[in-house]
Amino acid sequence: MLDWLVVWLAAVALNVVPAFAPPTWVLLAYFRIHAGMPLIPLAAVGALGSTCGRWLLARLSRGVGRRWLSRSRRENLEGLSAVLQEEKRVSVPALLAFCFGPLPSNELFIAAGLAKAPLAPLLAVFAVSRFVGYVIWVGLAGTAAGSLQDALIPRFGNWIAIVTEVAGIVGLVLLL
Repeated sequence: MLDWLVVWLAAVALNVVPAFAPPTWVLLAYFRIHAGMPLIPLAAVGALGSTCGRWLLARLSRGVGRRWLSRSRRENLEGLSAVLQEEKRVSVPALLAFCFGPLPSNELFIAAGLAKAPLAPLLAVFAVSRFVGYVIWVGLAGTAAGSLQDALIPRFGNWIAIVTEVAGIVGLVLLL
C-alpha cells in the first residue's frame, strides 16, 4: 500500500511543478520495471495523481498568477475561456488532441487557472487521456526493458562472450 501512495504522491509532485519536470510516464515506467507493479492499476494511480497535481497547479495559478497580469490580459483570458465553454463541439476535441499530443500540459492548466475557467471538464479529459497514454507508454517501456534485459544480460554473465568482446576490441585497436 505504501508503494501506491509513493507513486501517487510523486505523480502529484511532478504535475504541480509549472516547468522542467520529467514526464510522469517515466516515473511510472520505473515503478513498473523495478518494482514489478501491475500496469493497469499503476496507470490509474498515475493518472489520478497527475490529475490532482494539475488541479493544484491550476488553483495555484488562479490564486497567485493573476496578481501579475494586467487588467486587459485578465479580461482576454476570461473572454477566451467563455468562448471555449460555449463552443463544446470545438473545445472538447481540441482538449483531447492537446492532452493526447506530445505538448506539455502545464501551460494549459496555468492558463485555465488564470482564466478562472471551469476545471472539471478539463480534468476529466486530462485524466482519461493520461490513463490511456500511461498504459501505452509504460507498457511499451516495460516491454523494451524486458527485451533489452533478455538481449544483454546473458552476454554480461557469460565469460566466453566477455572474452570474445575483449578480443574484438583488442583486435580493432591493433588493426588501427
